Amino acid sequence: MRAVFLLLSFFILLNKGHAQTATPSFSKSLEAAVLMFDKSQTQQQYDLIFAKMEELHLQDPSAWLPAYYASIIKARMAIKKMGNSEKLSEEAIKWLAIAKELHYSDEVLCLESLVYTSKMSVSPTFRWNAYESKIKKPLEQAIGLNKNNPRAYLLKASLAYRLPFFYGGGCKAAIPMLQKANGIFETQKNEFTVMPHWGRALVLELVKACPID
Repeated sequence: MRAVFLLLSFFILLNKGHAQTATPSFSKSLEAAVLMFDKSQTQQQYDLIFAKMEELHLQDPSAWLPAYYASIIKARMAIKKMGNSEKLSEEAIKWLAIAKELHYSDEVLCLESLVYTSKMSVSPTFRWNAYESKIKKPLEQAIGLNKNNPRAYLLKASLAYRLPFFYGGGCKAAIPMLQKANGIFETQKNEFTVMPHWGRALVLELVKACPID
């Protein structure tokens, strides 16, 4: 009985240790890193913020946000051609898998769609048919989990706008989803949070190309 009691005590202490990894220092570092992520535009800036997210992941492997941001950084870099897009998209997929294992959610599903968009963007003409389902399906799943996530509709709008006309793309296809994303953003407070909140700038960019009523 004493041996069982000691064993249980050990596991309780071990679990407490895991629960306490999200220290105030970690939280502040994450906040600073996300602020940098929000402002990043150049390859050098993305490389720097990726290194910070990788460091935060090593500090607390149970926290999903560092892996989430590491993945989206690599996906953006691949889409923007900031280096070897094939390699960057593969790294994005690797970090996506970590984030998805830690936290299956509508935000991670939106990330999944974006990551496979980056993989497809290496050669859109030849890869669209292979990646179409991997890009579209996660967005439908995300909406199923949370119909008020504007990023799901925004990614659908962006995808529709950028698709060639013969694939059914263009403003006409994009506007309904763009209106939905814009409407949701307008109901949300534009306050800083470490949780995923990107998308407002892309909405404004798309509205310029495809004016909505």
